[in-house]
Amino acid sequence: MKKLYLFVILIIIVIVGTYILMNQGKDKNTSSENNTTQNESTQSATDNKKFTLEEIATHNSEDDCYLIIEDKVYNVTSFISSHPGGQAILQGCGTDATTLFETKPMGSNTPHSQSARNLLQSYYIGDLI
Repeated sequence: MKKLYLFVILIIIVIVGTYILMNQGKDKNTSSENNTTQNESTQSATDNKKFTLEEIATHNSEDDCYLIIEDKVYNVTSFISSHPGGQAILQGCGTDATTLFETKPMGSNTPHSQSARNLLQSYYIGDLI
């Protein structure tokens, strides 16, 4: 009977050990994937893709919205639904929205906050040529 208990304990240890090892491998893979995605994101931001005003003008809808602010191009399509100013952001789609960004004519008529400017950087995709 004592041998049976030892055998069951040994089997449990092997199963738990295998489970732990398998999960550690998944964590390493996830971490590696996150680093790859982060590196790709950093790389694409530093590639500084160049856009013409004509190209930007084609991205002028709620489903595809690029803005130009101070000669930098931002793809804000995924931000539209969470924009604190509601649909006001749509006025700038496909255009140079620098004045809109600086004056918020449909809102407070004041420039966007520093936190909005910081958030904007996450949508940066290139420069206007």
